[in-house]
Amino acid sequence: MSATGQIVRSAAYLPVLDVAATGSYYRNRLGFSCEYEAGQPPVFAIYTRGAASVMLRCAAGPIVPSEAQGGTWDLFCWVIGLDALHAELTAKGVTVVYGPVVQPYGTREFAVRDCDGHVVGFGE
Repeated sequence: MSATGQIVRSAAYLPVLDVAATGSYYRNRLGFSCEYEAGQPPVFAIYTRGAASVMLRCAAGPIVPSEAQGGTWDLFCWVIGLDALHAELTAKGVTVVYGPVVQPYGTREFAVRDCDGHVVGFGE
């Protein structure tokens, strides 16, 4: 065992207006599954796909995604099979923000916008 701390998992934390509606989007459009949900109606949830997790928390508006503040993504996932994922998501009607493109830093990627305006990037 290492004498240093080991990070075993991480999750983006996204403020949303309606946890149930956003959770449904992540499940039905982005292929995530609900791992945990709290409240009725839900005020917090964790959705996971593979090694990627996102925490959704009900927040009073307005929701201001990173892109609107000069950023690029609110969540970024490294993947294997980028073209297959792109085909899957576009077949489900997900809004593509850009790509797939090869970025100057060498990563081939695309990004989509979720129902709250957050940008989710995928790179290979």
